[in-house]
Amino acid sequence: MKYLIFDSGPIISMTMNGMLPILERLKEKFDGKFILTPQVKKEVVDKPMNINKYKFEAIRVKNLISKGILKMSSDCISDNKIEKEMRSMMRIINSAFKTRFEKIKLVHEGEVSCLAFAKLCGEENAIVTDERTVRMFIEAPEKLAKLMERKLNSKINIDDKKLFDLPDFKFIRSSELIYMAYKKNILGFKRSKEILEAMLYALKFKGTAVSSKEIQEIKALA
Repeated sequence: MKYLIFDSGPIISMTMNGMLPILERLKEKFDGKFILTPQVKKEVVDKPMNINKYKFEAIRVKNLISKGILKMSSDCISDNKIEKEMRSMMRIINSAFKTRFEKIKLVHEGEVSCLAFAKLCGEENAIVTDERTVRMFIEAPEKLAKLMERKLNSKINIDDKKLFDLPDFKFIRSSELIYMAYKKNILGFKRSKEILEAMLYALKFKGTAVSSKEIQEIKALA
């Protein structure tokens, strides 16, 4: 079994850009499950259901859950196990970077619940997230520390022992999902680089962490 584990950011940006049908078509091509943790569902369904401005988007995501496009993580792993692992991982990550005076809080429940499921599921998986901090912490912690030093104007010490407690993770951004949909010709439009570029910029302007340079590189690959 393969899993794509969705953080809230890609779901929100795709919903706001009317791209959820692309997610459905990708699911038809994917030999596995699209997973939501309870913590992510809280961010993309439960909370926005109580805010009129975002309620329709929440209903659309809830509909994908009802249709089985998005599966809840509890189908595979109990909520209690994910919660316990998530809390453990948050303690590790949020105590790994320190200034002279305090620990730096790097991550929140949503993205870490995705890490927890990925660690526990015991199957091939990738985490779909646009959250740059969590990706850099796993893939390039020293680089992240340097960036934060410039932002905070303070020296950051890394507790290297904390890093060894975490497994390797695979990450996919929403921009890469759209590129995959382009390659499979399931965007819902006649395939063209112009459409791909327009969709990538639409994601960028709704909060996806993708630069104009990266968009042009993706366009060139296409």
